[in-house]
Formats: sequence, structure tokens, C-alpha cells
Amino acid sequence: MGKVSITPSVPIILASASSIRAEMLKNTGLVFSIKTSNVDENELKKTLINKSIKKKAKLLACAKASNVSHNNPNKYIIGADQICTINDKILSKPITMDNAIKQLSTLSGNTHKQTSAISLYYNNELIWSYAEEALLTMHKLNSDEIIKYLELDQPFNSCGSYKYESLGCHLFSKVVGQSETIQGFPIIPLLKQLRKNKLYSLINK
Repeated sequence: MGKVSITPSVPIILASASSIRAEMLKNTGLVFSIKTSNVDENELKKTLINKSIKKKAKLLACAKASNVSHNNPNKYIIGADQICTINDKILSKPITMDNAIKQLSTLSGNTHKQTSAISLYYNNELIWSYAEEALLTMHKLNSDEIIKYLELDQPFNSCGSYKYESLGCHLFSKVVGQSETIQGFPIIPLLKQLRKNKLYSLINK
């Protein structure tokens, strides 16, 4: 039997270029489309310097959803953002091997935090926003382990320089929090909100 498709009562758009988020939402069975925002995150982050990490993540998620919602009336827009921090220092996507080596060397043997936020917009109005955190303690890794992992998983577009959903799970000795949070998409709180807004039902697929 093929996977069930659940068509929401109102169209849903995921405002994210993340293939992981798209896959996670797809796995719920919900039918949705994808439109990425053109928000300049770097410029926006400059205005959020004095905000807490949770607030930053929420505001970034809201900005992305609002941007897409502006041109997509009568549709629910999901925005998301993730911030990786260690001792309040933000670790952005590494992009290069050198940066990834530096990030994993910093995280090695230490505990860091992944903060993930989601927002829901309709007709450019905020319906709901949410953020949660996970704490991850990494094994003490030597340089050979770091380089080998990076060669295998190539997590150069991942906050913290690892793909938790792939080989990155082997890097940790302790995790406190949900795997969906670590992957940047707290799916259960989102589904709860979509259900609350009567966007779908398992009875009427």
C-alpha cells in the first residue's frame, strides 16, 4: 500500500530551501508546496544582535514566512530557522572544509545548543510562532576523525558542521532534546498547531 496523502483544507507552503525540512514534512503525508523567501538573513541578523537566541530564531522564521505570505494570499506559510551556539557564540553554516574543521574542533568534547524555531503565517499575519532547544555533548574527536567524518557526510550547509540525521549521530555522547529540533524543524508542535487550526484531519484525507 502506498503512502497516504493528506490534503489540507487550506493550501500549505513551506518557506524553506532545506531538503531536510521538506523531507520531514513530506513524511507526515501532508500535501504542500515549497517557495523559498528572498529575505537577506545576514542583514536581518545585524538588527537582532541584542535579542536572545530563541527570539532571534523566531524572528528569522517569521521574516521568511512573512516574505512568502505577502505574495501568496489565502495560504498558510511555514517559516523555520535554526541557530547553533556554544557558550553564546553562534556557529553559522561552515560552507568550506576549513571552517567545518574549526567548528568541529570547537565542539569536540564540549556541550552546545541547537535552537530551532517555526512560524505560521496566513495573509501576512502571524498565526503562531514557537522555538525549542536541544543540548548536545560531542565525543572528544581527534583531527583524523573530524576530517574523515567531514569527507563522508559533507555537512557544509549544516549549522554546527554535522548532519545529525546521517552519520553525525555518531559524534555525540549525550543528547537532551528532540531529534527534530536538532534537524531544525520541530514537527510535532507544528502538526499540533495545524490540527488546532483545522487544516487537516486523518478522517477526511
